[in-house]
Amino acid sequence: MHYKYISLLFFIFFATLFIPAAIFAEDDINEVFLLEKSDKLLAFSSRENNWFEQRLRPGEIVVKSKYDGNVAVVSTSLRIFAFSAYTGRWVEEKLRIKEIVAGIDANGNVGTAITDIRALGFSARTGVWVEKQFGIGD
Repeated sequence: MHYKYISLLFFIFFATLFIPAAIFAEDDINEVFLLEKSDKLLAFSSRENNWFEQRLRPGEIVVKSKYDGNVAVVSTSLRIFAFSAYTGRWVEEKLRIKEIVAGIDANGNVGTAITDIRALGFSARTGVWVEKQFGIGD
């Protein structure tokens, strides 16, 4: 009977070593930090333990930015950028003539940008933008 309690205590002790990993999934941890300068964007990836730079064009200004989890999204006067902590790369999507950005978001592994003519989704895991054009009446 005494051995059952000792076995139970050992089980509880070793189980608690693995519980935090199950509760705090990697997607819930911020792996990206974004720094905006007048001529460039800097993203720090804790996964790569490095800074990654994206130069802005002369006259290009940052309009909106967000970062969370493994992704950062930045809307400028000319382009929309996304950064992936997984790939360590910036990916750009050029704005079309008179295209208006309604909003951007970053959450976990997903970045989004919604404009008046399309929706853009970015996966931090693949490092790729995916576009959905709005049709008439959408």
